[in-house]
Amino acid sequence: MKRWIGSLALACVAGSALAQAPFTIVRPADESRVREKVRILIPKGSIPAGGYVGFFLDGNLLEATVPPVSGRYHVYTLDTKGRGLSDGPHKVEAVLYVDYKEQPRIVDRSSIDIRIANVSSIPVPNSGFSLRYRFVPGTQWVYTLQQRTTLSTISEQQQRAGGRAAELPVEYEKFRMLYAVDSAYPNGDGLVRMQAMPLKGKDYADITTSGSTTPTRYYQDQMAPIYMRLRPNGTQVYGSIPPYIPIEGTSGGGDRTDLFAAFPLPSLPNRSVRPGDSWAARFQRGAINLEKLNDVSSVVRTFPARGEFVGVEWEMGHPCAKIKNTIEVGAKSLEAAKLTNDDLGDDKVSLNETVWFALDRRQVLKVVRDVTVDVAQQTTGGFGGGPGGGYPGMGGYPGMGGRPGMGGPGGRMGGTPINQMPPGIPGGGQRGPGMPPGMGRGMPGMPGMPGMGMPGAGGAGGPQTTYTKLRIQYIFTLEK
Repeated sequence: MKRWIGSLALACVAGSALAQAPFTIVRPADESRVREKVRILIPKGSIPAGGYVGFFLDGNLLEATVPPVSGRYHVYTLDTKGRGLSDGPHKVEAVLYVDYKEQPRIVDRSSIDIRIANVSSIPVPNSGFSLRYRFVPGTQWVYTLQQRTTLSTISEQQQRAGGRAAELPVEYEKFRMLYAVDSAYPNGDGLVRMQAMPLKGKDYADITTSGSTTPTRYYQDQMAPIYMRLRPNGTQVYGSIPPYIPIEGTSGGGDRTDLFAAFPLPSLPNRSVRPGDSWAARFQRGAINLEKLNDVSSVVRTFPARGEFVGVEWEMGHPCAKIKNTIEVGAKSLEAAKLTNDDLGDDKVSLNETVWFALDRRQVLKVVRDVTVDVAQQTTGGFGGGPGGGYPGMGGYPGMGGRPGMGGPGGRMGGTPINQMPPGIPGGGQRGPGMPPGMGRGMPGMPGMPGMGMPGAGGAGGPQTTYTKLRIQYIFTLEK
């Protein structure tokens, strides 16, 4: 009997050993050409309990982890672009470790050779690329838009000591934008409908408008369209806001708030370009005149910028032209160009827009817009002594207007365009009873940044300088 039990135990041990999957890199295959995010697959069941895997690139440790399981494999994702890996040959090695007597012990290892081709696999014509949008009627482009605002402050004394200011998050919001091609013209122009959208799975979006410190909930039927006729390079021919006309026999719908989102598509160079080329570009932002909604013929305002063809690279599975538009001026110059209504003095303001334009689909896949304001402020008092002044509030980017109201006699037109530093979302328009056609109350657009008080950073009673950086970032990502 004991012999039988012992034999059964041995059989179970042998069975467990046979069930252990071999530790090896299954995908990608050896000598594969890869790009962007590479999924490294290792058979499920090949990592014993208490074991983990060290992933090495060219002999350098990337990470030690237990990769998550998906289907029949453990999957480790190597972000070649995120890690800034160069094109060309590289060696990937996976090393299996198990702790033995509190010391890591190598149990097995597997390696492959890969060739990264984020850039080199995209041929560049001798004549360069003619970057143009393709407007096909019925096409709809939906982007997820994320807005992040951060603030960092450091004193002159801390800066001299080699300190670095930490970025503190101030605001975060997320919603979606629709760009629908309703018509196309023989010369390549397109009639594009632009409007905000709720997040996936919801019929609303919570958005903070100017003059508010908390988000307001806007439902899908409140998100109104703006129309633009665009040239193939993305510049505006004209823009319009269609009037609201109630159904005959109704009272006009009562109180109603509509939301307009004016985020123009990025403009493209007028001529063919090659990597390394630069040109006189234009930075486009939304602008709506609340006082003349019925006479709107433009919904954008432009500002001269420097455009640069950074290079070609794969992004989101497509060969792309990577373009950067840059402005770096004093704030008074922005005020003169009506890019902002804030009295910012002459602080240094930088606007950077990076665009990934798909060469095969002829549309924008991703846009990252950064606006930074650098402020140098004189303070007095000991370290942490006298209070610092608050930084003036900054408004959203594009102009936001209220939708014209419809109704009976009386009423008035109100509201002002928002302060427009970074691209923003238009404020809602209040449409109430007793308002004549075309009249409504336009709410200010995107929320302004609250003033931020800064503690005095002077040394031993003497005047000191405090450096503050306000950063507002918008990330547009095309939904697949």
